[in-house]
Amino acid sequence: MLRIFLLLSLIFYSNQSLAEVVKGIGSYTHTGVISPYEGCKLAKEKAKLNALEKTLGQTISSEELEKCSEIDGKSDCERNQFFLSSFNGEILKPKEINKNQTTESLSSGETIYICKIEIEAHVIPANQITDPGFDFNIKLNNYNFRTGDELKIEIGITKPMYMNIFQLLPYQDPKNYQAFKLFPNERETNSFLKSTKTKLPINAKYEVFFPEEINKKSVDEYLLFIASNEKMNFLNEYTTIEDLKSAYLRVTNRVKYQFKAYRIMK
Repeated sequence: MLRIFLLLSLIFYSNQSLAEVVKGIGSYTHTGVISPYEGCKLAKEKAKLNALEKTLGQTISSEELEKCSEIDGKSDCERNQFFLSSFNGEILKPKEINKNQTTESLSSGETIYICKIEIEAHVIPANQITDPGFDFNIKLNNYNFRTGDELKIEIGITKPMYMNIFQLLPYQDPKNYQAFKLFPNERETNSFLKSTKTKLPINAKYEVFFPEEINKKSVDEYLLFIASNEKMNFLNEYTTIEDLKSAYLRVTNRVKYQFKAYRIMK
């Protein structure tokens, strides 16, 4: 998580006529560490992801997925993969059309559980700004942090644009909020970037800290950068990442976004 230290000195209305009907298949294999019910839930999420990627293409690299798996574990990482990819489109009316649960015995005597699910869903692409001259890139000062470290961000832009930055905490209980606006903030109120290169923070300090409620040695968090050619009014915090996604999807054709993942270690 991040603390900002100040230095002294919605409802998404879909046009279903644009939807493409797609089938998606997802399979999840585990050794009983989680319940068969939870395994099938993950298989269904993978089926939704498969449907999204058939329409939109891959939105998270295998390298990022592997890195995430090392930190959060396979199941949590695949949930994160789905929510990241889902910012590129909306799945409507997912219908389960086939489900197959089986078990296999390994030579070691261990039993593995397999759940395979096929769905059919309407997928609506979230069309971002298509202007090739409207683009930006992001560089963090580090991608591995410990409590007390500072986070610094460098943003390169092709033309002046407005920028909103959110911190996403997939592991967080929704009662404590899962999405916080990092920029603009109380001190950094101007979200309009003019320079071809902007360094954040300005007159502030972004300090990383390990979440107290997490019983792991490390966690992944994400920064969501939303660029637009007009000022966008987002809330400062959202109860769930899905709530932020809904707000984003309402203005999808007027923005362009990127994710950056970083790791916090105890």
